[in-house]
Amino acid sequence: MIKQSIKNYFICLKYIFTPLGVIALGVVLGLSLLIPATVGAVKDLFAEIAKIGEIPIDFDALWVRFTDAVRALDWSNVESALATMFSKQWWWDTFGEQINNAVGDSEKYIANVSAAIDNCISTVIFYTVLLAVFAVVAFIGGFFLTRWLIRRDIAKRRLWKFIVISLSHAVLSAAYIAFTAWFYTVWAESVYIFAVLALPVTEVISLLTAYFAHGLNKVKFSAVVNVKNAAKLLLSDLIIFSIAAATTVTIMLINIAVGLFVGLGLFTVTLSVISMNAESYVKRMAEVCTIGARGDDVAGECASDPNVSVLCSDAASEAVSAES
Repeated sequence: MIKQSIKNYFICLKYIFTPLGVIALGVVLGLSLLIPATVGAVKDLFAEIAKIGEIPIDFDALWVRFTDAVRALDWSNVESALATMFSKQWWWDTFGEQINNAVGDSEKYIANVSAAIDNCISTVIFYTVLLAVFAVVAFIGGFFLTRWLIRRDIAKRRLWKFIVISLSHAVLSAAYIAFTAWFYTVWAESVYIFAVLALPVTEVISLLTAYFAHGLNKVKFSAVVNVKNAAKLLLSDLIIFSIAAATTVTIMLINIAVGLFVGLGLFTVTLSVISMNAESYVKRMAEVCTIGARGDDVAGECASDPNVSVLCSDAASEAVSAES
């Protein structure tokens, strides 16, 4: 199982550019709206100021000043940079001199100029949020597209099975959480025990749902759902996760932005493979039991065992005997 799980992972790494490409597409679409909107908002701002002051304004010079001020922000801390950019004080600090030259220091103009700045900031914020929405939607879309491609390769199943198994997995997981919460009310310290058991229980649930999805009437239940397989599945998942984490951290040490971007794609593949390894294992074991294949390293135990019926269900064993 461990060998097959790691093999699945490296085979599916070919899909790493799928989520990255979809995310990049979403960001490009968002920027295609944000950049023109920002330019238009700034133009409208200074057109309004020029109208108030009744003097012409060199927009090109002001735009250069605006872009220089944006570049001067500390973008290593994106949250702080955006908070600064969206504050009215930053706009006054950036264009205060030009505004005073246009409208003077008269108090009667302050309210109108302030309202114009507020409109500009609101427009920029709106399209920045829209960019974030495009990026998030693209990430979600890329994640599910990647999962679909990976599932097609290593654990393909029919739609009705997908729905039933997904619901079953959710119900079993919810039941475990509910039981943990109930036991916590009886014995508070038990939460630590259940936290430690969470991963092994998750692996057992994965094997259980994988059995009903691919192994029912083909593989014996005890050959799939057992402590040995759960331990192997957990170990293989930890190995795969460690590879992804080490790769991401290594790239981040070279360049944080690139590391985060590549990490999104890498962990999309990683989590997808981890969530399907149990199904892949059971599916390929069932194939061996169904067709009676001997010597196939698809499922190590089933293929190497001279008595296939030890692992296969009675129905599958009869099919094997018939083919033999």
